[in-house]
Amino acid sequence: MTGHPEAAAGSDDGDIAVERPSGPYRSANRTALTDVTGRPAGELSLAPPLLIRQVINEMRAAPEQPAADRLAALARAGELFATATLDGETPDAYCHRQALVSGLPVSVARRTLAKVARAGRAAAETLAAQRPAGAVPLDALPATGRPDTGAVPVWVRKGDVLGVLAPGNHPATHLEWLSALALGYRVAVRPSRRDPFTPRRLVRALRGAGLAPGYTALLPTTHEHADAVVEHADRGLVYGGDAVVDRYAGSRRVLAQGPGRSKILLTGDVSWQDHLDTIADSVAGDAGVQCLNASAVLCEQDPRGLAAALAERLAGLPSLPAGHPEAALPVRPLDEARQLARQVYEAVGAHLATGPGAPGEPITDLGDGSAVLRPVITLLDGPGHPHFGTELPFPYAAVAPWRPGLRPDGIGRTLALTVLGGDPGLVRQCLASPLIRNTHWGGVPTYWSRPGLPHDGSPAEFLMETKTFATDSTEPVTR
Repeated sequence: MTGHPEAAAGSDDGDIAVERPSGPYRSANRTALTDVTGRPAGELSLAPPLLIRQVINEMRAAPEQPAADRLAALARAGELFATATLDGETPDAYCHRQALVSGLPVSVARRTLAKVARAGRAAAETLAAQRPAGAVPLDALPATGRPDTGAVPVWVRKGDVLGVLAPGNHPATHLEWLSALALGYRVAVRPSRRDPFTPRRLVRALRGAGLAPGYTALLPTTHEHADAVVEHADRGLVYGGDAVVDRYAGSRRVLAQGPGRSKILLTGDVSWQDHLDTIADSVAGDAGVQCLNASAVLCEQDPRGLAAALAERLAGLPSLPAGHPEAALPVRPLDEARQLARQVYEAVGAHLATGPGAPGEPITDLGDGSAVLRPVITLLDGPGHPHFGTELPFPYAAVAPWRPGLRPDGIGRTLALTVLGGDPGLVRQCLASPLIRNTHWGGVPTYWSRPGLPHDGSPAEFLMETKTFATDSTEPVTR
């Protein structure tokens, strides 16, 4: 293991160092970061497995910080992330750097500034909402002396360190591990090479806000060594496709977040013409890259007409570079975009609701080495079609007919379902279905969320547990 520590967190550049409790560490083993045009955008220090283990051990050994101080730091950190110049990086510089490397429209990063600020302000409220009614936080018990509690359920962590293998599809996914900090976990994040800038800025903001340095670490590393972050932690949070979800399906200590396959359902008592704005926004909002974006629409009346109208509406989205203020679609390196477009066209070309811009290539070449991924809408014969559950890294949706006899479980696993229709019984079935995680009724986009509400369940369901704590201080112990 070679490299050198640095006295300061860095400067306003694209180089990403390892951030350990003792300070930044720039490894001798680095890899180049490039933007979507192929131009250099900085370097990423790569932590070897030995360093990963050492950093996590440092985190375990670091002193605890009182809950009130952590929550106050989270609130301040949200504001710093959104408004402050952190180690030379302004909010505007962060947004543009994040956009040019990830390929997401710069407006996505700008909205994330506000989301992080809002989540920081709501940290204490979110923590209280997740705690089971009647449970006593461990922090609420006196650190010394015998508590006068009688018998109570106590809410405790299942470990001390959470290892996160972060995705690069959307910067707001990092809000999940901020919740873990509120719960008292120390969090070690392995950033995606498509977006190392969001977690770096979060770590800088948290430390600048007064969170003890032992609570966060940024551990860039190779794909080969990424598992070390999860292996040495007590709990793991990983993101990926179906293969990743299947890999960790049997693990009780690793939570795998996979494709959302979010959907919209229109019943026969509503007209899709009245809801086209909500449908289009659900499919293409924030460039259509979130697990909460709708990737399927079930329509009881005239699904063919809906598919054509939706395709026409989304065809009007501009093809612009990611850094343009009016950009609305994701951008990828040209060769990568062409390969993805060919795969999509070969798979669903026969079902396109409208033809692509060029034969076999539903993309727009920007002429600078990058290309915009254009929306694709397909028309299928029902939710049983093999492409109905497809989820892609750009605005894509399969439109299929909904038949009243089909029950909610028949549409498959769904992270968020927006029901456009007036049947309370159907909505109740959707809420009760174990395959549907979140249900919206009426004109609520599938991607809508608010601090304190569950995403795919709440982090506390995975990270915390209640235990019985009984003393004989207030009543005799009897059989």
